[in-house]
Amino acid sequence: MGTFRHILFPVDFSERSRSLCPYIKAMVDQFGAKLTLLNVVAIPADSLGGVDRSFPVMFDFPALEPVIKSRLAEFLKAPGAEIVVEQGDAAVTISDYAREHGVDLVMMPTHGYGKFRTLLLGSVVSKVLHDAACAVWTAPHAERASMKEHLPCRNILVAVDRGAEQAPVLRQAVALAKEFGAGLRLVHAVPGAERQLADTGGDEFSLFLLDAARKDMAKLQAEAGTNLEASVMAGGVGRVVRQIALDHKSDLLVIGRGVMHETFGRLRTQSYEIIRQSPCPVLSL
Repeated sequence: MGTFRHILFPVDFSERSRSLCPYIKAMVDQFGAKLTLLNVVAIPADSLGGVDRSFPVMFDFPALEPVIKSRLAEFLKAPGAEIVVEQGDAAVTISDYAREHGVDLVMMPTHGYGKFRTLLLGSVVSKVLHDAACAVWTAPHAERASMKEHLPCRNILVAVDRGAEQAPVLRQAVALAKEFGAGLRLVHAVPGAERQLADTGGDEFSLFLLDAARKDMAKLQAEAGTNLEASVMAGGVGRVVRQIALDHKSDLLVIGRGVMHETFGRLRTQSYEIIRQSPCPVLSL
C-alpha cells in the first residue's frame, strides 16, 4: 500500500462532515498527503422548466462556484489544500474525480441509513464504496463524541474472509500498523457456527466449523507472511467484528472490498453490515 499521497474529502457541509475534520488533518499530517476538498452541486430538479421539464431554466453555477469555494476554505482551514466544486451526481462525481486525479484515499462519513435502504436504494457512501478504485475511509456515527477517542490511532483490527485473495489485505494492514506505530489484530467471524435456539444437535458441528476456520486463517496468514493474534468467533459478521473491536479498543477497522465489485457479492453485503455496526472508523481497501 505504501503511503496515501492524495486524500479526497467530499464535503456536504453537514455536522457529520465537520466531525471528520480532525481525522482529515491527522491523515494528511501522518502521510504528508495532498488534500482536495470537493463539494458536488446537484442540479436542481426545477432547473428543467415546462410541464414535462423538457427545456432548461438558467442555473447560474459560475456565480455559485466562488461562494462554495469560500465556504469550503472556511470549513476546513488547511493551507495548500485544493478546493474543487463540481456539478452532478455526488457518488458518480466523487468516484470519477478520484480516478481521474490520482486520489488513493477518499474520506467521508456515513449517514446511517438502514440495511434495506442502503442495499436497495443506495447512498452516496455505498455507491462510492462500490465504484471507487481507491481506498475509502468511512466513519459511522461520526457525530458522536465517542468517535473522538480514536485519535491517535493506537490499535488496528483487520477483518478478513477466507481465501487467498484476502492475503493482500493482511499485508496492507501490517504496513498501515507500522506507519501508525499501532497494534494489529485479526478477526474472522463464522456465522454457521452460531448455535440456534432450536438446535439440539450439540456443539460438535460448531466446533468443527470453528476449527476449520482457524486452520484457514493460519493458512491465509502463511500466504500473507503475517503472524497476527487472531480472534475466530461464531456469530454474525457485523456483530462479531463490532464486539472484538470494542474488546480490544480498536481505533481503526480495516476490511477488503474487492468482491464488492461483483453484483450482490457476499463480501459486499457483509462490508455494509460491518461498516454500519463498527464502533470506530473503517478503512475499506
